[in-house]
Amino acid sequence: MINVLLVAVDPQLADRVSALREHRVVAIDRDNAAEMARINKSGPVFNPDVILIGADVSVDQAIGYAATVMAEHPAITVFLVAEPSRKLNRRAAKAGIQGVVPPSIGDQELAGLIRAGVPDSVRTPHQVVVVASPKGGVGKTTTAVNLAAIFAETSPRKVVLIDLDLQFGDVASMLDIEPEHSITDAFAADGIDSMLVRSMLAVHPAGFYVLAGSPAPADNAAVSGDQIRKLISQLSASFPYVVIDTSAGLLEETLSSLEEATDLVLVAALDIATLRSVRKEIDVLDDLELLPAARHVVLNKSDRRSGLSVRDAENLLGLPVHAVVPFSENVALAANHGELAVAKRKRSTVRTSFEMLARRVSDSSVEQNSY
Repeated sequence: MINVLLVAVDPQLADRVSALREHRVVAIDRDNAAEMARINKSGPVFNPDVILIGADVSVDQAIGYAATVMAEHPAITVFLVAEPSRKLNRRAAKAGIQGVVPPSIGDQELAGLIRAGVPDSVRTPHQVVVVASPKGGVGKTTTAVNLAAIFAETSPRKVVLIDLDLQFGDVASMLDIEPEHSITDAFAADGIDSMLVRSMLAVHPAGFYVLAGSPAPADNAAVSGDQIRKLISQLSASFPYVVIDTSAGLLEETLSSLEEATDLVLVAALDIATLRSVRKEIDVLDDLELLPAARHVVLNKSDRRSGLSVRDAENLLGLPVHAVVPFSENVALAANHGELAVAKRKRSTVRTSFEMLARRVSDSSVEQNSY
């Protein structure tokens, strides 16, 4: 059963939606549109999967309603029913609205749109991107938060960042946020509707969501691999991009996350010990059959004074390096001030490197790496 909420939608379109089989439809008019912001907070429970906002409200109101709902329930897909135009499409996309649907949409396309949440013509598969390294201090968290931010620039409200360092996760500290909930709460909600888990996400001003790490290292000692896989699966069903920051090494939580991963971002520094450890990690994951087909190597804090070149790194790894993030004091400065390195300067080699990484991860046609 698919739950559909119609807000100020033309009666003829509302009748067409109501006629669809296996759909539960609730319609409210523009005079009661304010109730949309209170869905799931009081009265009978109705968790809409898709919301259609009609032309009986102004565009500004529609976008305001959509922003309110998605801030509380980021997994709900919202469509605006109006005649599409380039200007309106841009405004809707910037607000996180999935698309602008013409009132004359055919019944078959309408059914497909509601059933899938996204029209088949523009649907993209979700990506679960695990950021990992055998060593600490190489910039995994820096890579994860800035990668999420770059994704969110083109896919606002469609990205979630999970802090899966269950003991000493510091994503929240690096982003200077104080979330009300943590990943511990999400694990405690195991078996409960995924809507509750999504309500535990913090919203970052850059347009992505964060499931923060626990403030107490011992809180997640009893967490199982099955719980981790289920949590990732729940969130990946709602977000096109799931970015996962992990702890150093190959702990159970990292291995469990890789079972759900579509992509692995390996972060290395330009020193022989780290590069050799990364090579060992690749071999172990391959032996365990946990190495995703899409692998991306990031060389972080690159400095020519190290005596090693990118080619040296590639020879040691036996893999191509896909992004080189140069050493920059601005990266540490941004982290210490709770800022994103990619936002500090729009034209910088650091930002360019993370943009290159994001493009590669987003490219669904990327070939499998050979090693």
